[in-house]
Amino acid sequence: MPDNTGRDARMKKEELTSGEDNKKQIIDLLTKLMKNASLNNDNAKDIGFVMPATDAEPEKFVRLSDLERSLEDMALVHEIAINEKFQLKPTNPDTPHYLIQKTVKDAYWNLLREQLSQEPPCYTMVIQLLLDIKETFKSLMRGNNDRALNAILVVLDENTIRQLAEEHGSAVLEHNLHFIINVMGMACCPARDEEIAALKRETEPITQLRGIMEVLDKMKLDMANFVLAVTRSQFVRYSVDYERKKFAELLALCGDEFPATMEWLKRNNPFNKERNSASADTADSADGYTSSNLEVRMVRLMDVQMPEYYIDAYQELIQPKMDHPFPELLKLDFERIVQLKECAMRLSVCACVMQLTCAAIQTLANHPKRRDLSSKLAILSTDYPGKVEQKELLESLYVQVLDTITSHAEEPNGPLVIGSTKLALKTQILSINSNMPVYGVIWRKLMQYMRELLMAEREEHVSFPICFRDYREGAAEMAGQFKRIVSHNFEVYGNFYLKSMQEG
Repeated sequence: MPDNTGRDARMKKEELTSGEDNKKQIIDLLTKLMKNASLNNDNAKDIGFVMPATDAEPEKFVRLSDLERSLEDMALVHEIAINEKFQLKPTNPDTPHYLIQKTVKDAYWNLLREQLSQEPPCYTMVIQLLLDIKETFKSLMRGNNDRALNAILVVLDENTIRQLAEEHGSAVLEHNLHFIINVMGMACCPARDEEIAALKRETEPITQLRGIMEVLDKMKLDMANFVLAVTRSQFVRYSVDYERKKFAELLALCGDEFPATMEWLKRNNPFNKERNSASADTADSADGYTSSNLEVRMVRLMDVQMPEYYIDAYQELIQPKMDHPFPELLKLDFERIVQLKECAMRLSVCACVMQLTCAAIQTLANHPKRRDLSSKLAILSTDYPGKVEQKELLESLYVQVLDTITSHAEEPNGPLVIGSTKLALKTQILSINSNMPVYGVIWRKLMQYMRELLMAEREEHVSFPICFRDYREGAAEMAGQFKRIVSHNFEVYGNFYLKSMQEG
């Protein structure tokens, strides 16, 4: 099935208007998004997005209709920009609002069923529904498939529909529903193919019509999320400007009292380290320190350049033993950074186990059981380090490794795995920690990959660390999230960081 939601892929990017309020820009962009996806104010009450939990507030659902008021919370603007998987979603079925909406919809469809059961049947509601469907198609297919849209306008013409209802009664449903479902099959994205097939199998007209409306609502949401994806760069730009403005207001009101942030920057400033070293070694020298002693590479972001050594500062935050106070100007990303740290620890432990296992049982290196083992290790490590201690985790991982290599040895032409090999592997796996050379190399490879991805203009130019081959998707996603957090944070606060370090 073709994905015909791509009509907005050719949209021209809007230029930012100098001096325009950033909050208004975000609202205008979302208003356009709703219009392009045929979302009205009623839809805006039924859809929204989940704001993840922070250190101060639990997870919450924000309706699209509440967005303008919610944008006063900078965390929401930040979430739109940072979360690459940010999507509009329907209201959670467990909420009172959803239950109310369901009751209203049930009453509507019961009334429609009553109208059609009258003698003679009343087709007023059916006709209006068909006209509403036509308007939805006009939005979903405008500029993408004009030929199909013209056919829709002809078939679902109001006069034609009314005439068919008057002259042939129930044929107005039979004829039009078959046509509508076929058009939906052409217009929907692949994710809706199964639902379209189910609509074609449905034989009860009212159930089929209700199903059509429900799938069309999902197609509107698909369109909205597609538009959101292709305009993502605009959201990021607006968010940076909005957060800069809010930070400037905070500075004017409270001054630059961010002690944890200042200590974090100073700890990771190589010029401070060199200055201290030069002062100790050449106490009598008048020019013991010069900024030319260090060559600094720059990371090019949207409209600022970040010295490479700032990557060390951001990576410090995800080190397992990091126990310094968390920088105030990264508080919006505190939970995300904690999740990154935990993800990096899980991936590194699992990658280390896979490395040790494949080195000990070399026939497993290119065997189908390798993928099965890596998947099971990932599942077993899900609760590490939050709920499971490393010792307990490693014991569980070894049990799984033992099960895999035992079944591998029992295969026809399987390897001979002697007891001493199993014992040595067990000792190695249970000894995994930050001091283990193999684990240390794997951790450094991951940190280097994250660094190179952040510095590279194009992702394909970055070499992926082979030791994470079993966890490529997870490592790439984690590194991408790290890049978004660092880039956004330095875009917003970078000039303040640089100025503070110069003055310090």
